[in-house]
This record gives sequence, C-alpha cells and structure tokens, in this order.
Amino acid sequence: MAGLCQRPELIRSVAVCGHLHHGKTLLCDLIFQATHKPPKGQYWDLTKEFKWTDNRRDEIDREISLKCSPLTVLMTDSRDKSYVLNVMDTPGHPCFSDEVTASMRISDGVLLVVDCIEGMTTYVERLVKEALRQQLKIVLFLNKLDRLVLELKLPPADAYFKLKHTLDDINAVI
Repeated sequence: MAGLCQRPELIRSVAVCGHLHHGKTLLCDLIFQATHKPPKGQYWDLTKEFKWTDNRRDEIDREISLKCSPLTVLMTDSRDKSYVLNVMDTPGHPCFSDEVTASMRISDGVLLVVDCIEGMTTYVERLVKEALRQQLKIVLFLNKLDRLVLELKLPPADAYFKLKHTLDDINAVI
C-alpha cells in the first residue's frame, strides 16, 4: 500500500453519505471485512456487529455516527489492478451536515446509500444537490432490499415498482 500511495492516479477518495440509519457504517464495516483477513485460524464473527468507524464513546452509546471517520483499504478491480481507496463514513443526521460537506470536499465521488423503503428523504435530496454543486460523481447504493420481502412482504412486481419509484425520485433531483 505504501508504494501505491506514491502514485496519486491510483488513489480514490469516496464519501459514503446517506440519511440516518440507512446503513452507511455497516457498509464501511463490510468493506473493511472484505479487504482484511482475520488472524490465521480465526474468522469474522458474523453474529457480532463490528463498528470499525464508530469508535468514539458517544457514538457507541448513541448508536449513530457523529463525526466523519476515514477508512483506507486496498482494493483490486476486475483486471487485478490495485487502488488505494479512502472511504469516509459520514454522519447521517442532518445536524452534522457540516461533517458531510467537509468530507465531500476532499473526495473524488460520493457513494449515496439509500434505504429502499424510506427512499428519497429531504436530507438525501440535500446530499444529492450538494454533491452536484461540488461536481462529484454519485454512485447510488440501494440498501436494505431484504426489508421489501421480510417486512412489507411485497410480491416481486410491487418490489420492482417500489425500487423504480425510489430511483425516479433520485433521478428527478439530479
């Protein structure tokens, strides 16, 4: 990784943004687990929720992110080319939007995490507009797809239309 850090063209910085409880921190945890192997003979305990980016006592007690937390991982693309990926887990509460704006300013793009049931919220709309204002590329990550089946018990056609509605709302803002 140290060698790759000497080559700026192989470094990508991404702000992971979204509304409160849409799954940003869990996504960052999964990125970390996918790129880091546990010590030999041990395995990730999938029953335990790891919080690699929520490491402050007040964040643990409140179970929300209050400050941006960086995470640097080594990622490989489909052609086996390695990149250094700087991921910035951002708070989802609108009161901490200054943290999100600051992380967008140092990022190459935005990974917008949206709960597929809650869909477009006013805060998500604000995040999209801020990313567009800063001319950042946006990658949409529809999260919590399982809720469509497990909680709402939607048939496939209705689940499709719910997802399409969410995408249409986001595209309308863009």
